[in-house]
Amino acid sequence: MRVTAVQVQARPRQGSPRPIRDALQALPGAGGVEVVVQTDTGVSGHGDCSFGRIAGAPQALATFIEQVLRPVVVGTDPACVRGTHQAMLRETEYIGYTGLAAMAISAVDTALWDLLGKAHGVPCWQLWGAVHERIPAYAMVGWLNYADDEVQAICSRAVDQGFRAVKVKVGYPTLEEDLRRIEVVRQGVGREVRIMVDANQSLTTAEALRRGRAFEDLGVYWWEEPIASDDIDGYAELAAALDIPVATGENLYAVQEFGRFFRRGALDIVQPDLRRSGGPTVLLEVAALADAFNVPYASHGSNAAHMNVMACAPTLIYAETGLVAPDSPMRLEDGCVGLPQGPGFSWE
Repeated sequence: MRVTAVQVQARPRQGSPRPIRDALQALPGAGGVEVVVQTDTGVSGHGDCSFGRIAGAPQALATFIEQVLRPVVVGTDPACVRGTHQAMLRETEYIGYTGLAAMAISAVDTALWDLLGKAHGVPCWQLWGAVHERIPAYAMVGWLNYADDEVQAICSRAVDQGFRAVKVKVGYPTLEEDLRRIEVVRQGVGREVRIMVDANQSLTTAEALRRGRAFEDLGVYWWEEPIASDDIDGYAELAAALDIPVATGENLYAVQEFGRFFRRGALDIVQPDLRRSGGPTVLLEVAALADAFNVPYASHGSNAAHMNVMACAPTLIYAETGLVAPDSPMRLEDGCVGLPQGPGFSWE
């Protein structure tokens, strides 16, 4: 079996007039890119990459895949996904393995694994060897632009759906505003539901220490990305000084970057992102590193591809989701979701 074609489709969309926002930026949405890898046997695999912001990003990414990665992938053996991943890394080395290059590789890598699972007629977690049959999930629903009554209502709705943990955005101008926000959510969800907080890189290390100590007193479950994502010294300081677990990783690129954070003890919980990491190939490596360093693994996002990876992550503690829509294939029971059951990265 050989790859005969890589089809790419940009799907831009108009941003929302009322975008969600965190302490760093507004996220109106910008669409995404879909990738289909075809073979000479008729089996194909699908991958994609979406954007929370930046108009024009889908078109730019589609062009990159078509002109830079497609020539590398066509003609390869789909069984050699890791080898093809390495070839894509070599091809993009000149411009650096971050940003659009990583997202492009991720979309193609996802399509290749999806293809291999479908060729064998099994979910990818069966190819890799699963550890978990169900995955604990929390609801990321507390955006910074929501008024107090709005955030309280949506967090309460998450609990009504069956979630036992919710995450809210913090990073207001003052600590007092952050504390009020947490108390408002606590009043809505009760004492038994876990609350995580995320400041999206908005603080200095000193301020993150100050707020982290205050959050400890409120029983917050983890303190996510309070400072710039690449400030490894700052994260090492926070992780050493605070009792509340420090979570980060969604803005790290490549397994080597994760490795540096693990070696420095610069995180208590690792949160890789499928798009920025470089696809399932890298996520599996990060999960192995987390196991080696005994660091809990929690996803950033939870599409079907990442759910397959999480099933195989020994130190997994949480999948990040939003509210479960009525037409969602994801089913929540006792605070956990079941694994996708279709071949490749299909839900059914």
